[in-house]
Amino acid sequence: MDWPAFESELTAGVVEKVTEAASTGGRLYAAVLGELYAETDGVIRLPMLGANSEDALAGDEDVRWSLADWDTVWDAWLPEERWAFWERTLTEEACRSSVRHWERTFARYLTTLTRVCKRAREQLCAQGVTDQGFVVVVLTDDDAEEGLLRRVLGVRDMRRLFPLYDEAAAWTAEVEALAPGERAVRYVRALSFRDGPVGREDAEKALCALGRDAVPALIDALSQGPDRWQAAKLLADVGDAADEVIGALSLALRNTTGPDQSWAAVALSRLGRLDVVLAASALPDDTVVEAVAAPFTAFRDHCASPLPLDYGPLEQFLVERPQLNEALAATLRPGSSYCVIRAGEVSTALDALRSPHVTVRRHAVSVLAERSLGAAVGRRVIPRLTDVMTEDPDATTRRLAVLSLHWWKHDAPLQQALHDPDPRVRDTAQHCLNEN
Repeated sequence: MDWPAFESELTAGVVEKVTEAASTGGRLYAAVLGELYAETDGVIRLPMLGANSEDALAGDEDVRWSLADWDTVWDAWLPEERWAFWERTLTEEACRSSVRHWERTFARYLTTLTRVCKRAREQLCAQGVTDQGFVVVVLTDDDAEEGLLRRVLGVRDMRRLFPLYDEAAAWTAEVEALAPGERAVRYVRALSFRDGPVGREDAEKALCALGRDAVPALIDALSQGPDRWQAAKLLADVGDAADEVIGALSLALRNTTGPDQSWAAVALSRLGRLDVVLAASALPDDTVVEAVAAPFTAFRDHCASPLPLDYGPLEQFLVERPQLNEALAATLRPGSSYCVIRAGEVSTALDALRSPHVTVRRHAVSVLAERSLGAAVGRRVIPRLTDVMTEDPDATTRRLAVLSLHWWKHDAPLQQALHDPDPRVRDTAQHCLNEN
């Protein structure tokens, strides 16, 4: 990967397109590199580019930094063959080694974009295309955005253009000076935007970081807050299964309905107390099913120390309540965002490949696709995935094994799947082989 050439070519592309936009009239105030798309350990796309003027903005401050709402946007802003070359080269560089190497490459890619922003702004200003107030920034709509903006802009421009970040920092500093219990109360209020300029996600992270100190405020919100469901979720995220927490969630399970009741059930399950949910009377079937499925979904990953993967309660439920098997299979359908397993849970998932229950096998074969667990785990997992691909009686499970092998970048066994009796398995295998 020729990073200097990559940076220079992107910079030239931004300058060319912004110059083109400036020639149509109106004072441009910004250009944005945004709508970034990347798949961890997979493809990395180049960003979209947009430019906007005060005239086009027409005083609508809500869309000042909303690339999707601008009129002047380019999906591709280099010549077609160069665009394809750099996307291919960038992806090949990222994927040529470990998942960690992919992450380092993506971080370097973001750094390159910040350098492109600064260089393009300097060149456009020097050429008289734009004035000193014009900026080029990269927006990601995630936690990385503030850091990238601060790397592109000086302190003055940051305060001028994105004052909310400084306001949030000042508010957070004020709150962090309080005692832990008082901090928790303030962050709970911020969840509903009733206090301070921080967003809901930042408030959730702060509460989880407080751990047990956040529990009293969350229990209070669970009993009387406007968003009881969120308090229940965060109690599960904190991961404290103390008696007072289980008691409060049990009470909410009895005294609420709809989403509040469902999230209380899910929280109990995530805290290892599915028994409380199953013992409750008159719960809707969908609430019960959501609770049973909860420890196997991506919500499990929101907890810093989730309970170990355990298919026992799931298998027991499938046996004892067969009338809900179909609903549970639909809730845990492939592609519904499964949890990410840790190295210590690989043996549990491997054992589950022999489960008599297809819902369990489908989940296990999918979560075993985690290549970030490393080569040593891969040497254990890949042969078992190959066996599932060729021997499992369920076609969907065999197809999922094909995909998991592909995620491990171990496509050699997929030739066998080209002779599978099910056309979906054959088509998936062929698609994976064609990607290479």
